[in-house]
Amino acid sequence: MRDYETMTSAQPLNRNDQPEDAHVPAKRIWLHALWLTGLGFILLPYDFSFYGHQFEDSIPGDLTRVITLSEIFAHGFGVFLTAIAIWVLAASHRRAIPRVVICALWPAISVHLLKLLFARRRPLTYLQADGNPRFPETVDSTWLGFLSDERVNFPTYAIQSFPSAHTATAWGLAIGLAWLFPRGRWLFFSLAFLASIQRITSMSHWPSDVCWGAAIAFLMAGAVTQNWGIGYQLSKFETKKATDLDSITTV
Repeated sequence: MRDYETMTSAQPLNRNDQPEDAHVPAKRIWLHALWLTGLGFILLPYDFSFYGHQFEDSIPGDLTRVITLSEIFAHGFGVFLTAIAIWVLAASHRRAIPRVVICALWPAISVHLLKLLFARRRPLTYLQADGNPRFPETVDSTWLGFLSDERVNFPTYAIQSFPSAHTATAWGLAIGLAWLFPRGRWLFFSLAFLASIQRITSMSHWPSDVCWGAAIAFLMAGAVTQNWGIGYQLSKFETKKATDLDSITTV
């Protein structure tokens, strides 16, 4: 059984990767949050431009199916399956499961709190009987405001476009998995990117909402991967001596 005490705090539980290659400084992670936030504001005036009557037809069928299936990576059930996979396939990494799960769920919970404060109509609420969207004259009209009384005129789901919780979950999970398995970071980030595209193609969110959801994931999940705050507490848990729970082996 591997001796957890020999590990460096807040480093991935992976002997095959050097800590300096795996541990990304907070400033570097938060730079992604910064430029994604800026990209959201840049795309905001052009949110309508991403949709049209030939929107889905412009994407090849096989790619459409891949994008649709990628939603599981942005779902709570996908996070659950990922945790099970780590438990079964990477027994020596079991103590890192809480950190990976928190990376995915903490941004999602924060996003849901923002949804309660800021109401914005989803793109699909503008679909007409013929299946084509009919948008208002300006993007500003999609916003109902801060704690607006207009909320009572819409179903709750319809006005929770800002920001994208699925996107926050996907990128948070990707960040947590990249911390644990650095060699697979491009695979995880690619899955998160596809899941983000799915939120746009399904007309569940505007492109700007997706950018802001990803920004929140980098901000919050990035903090979890560091060796301070909640990350420090998780490091202490991960570096404890192996217990009977860790010694359970799969058949």
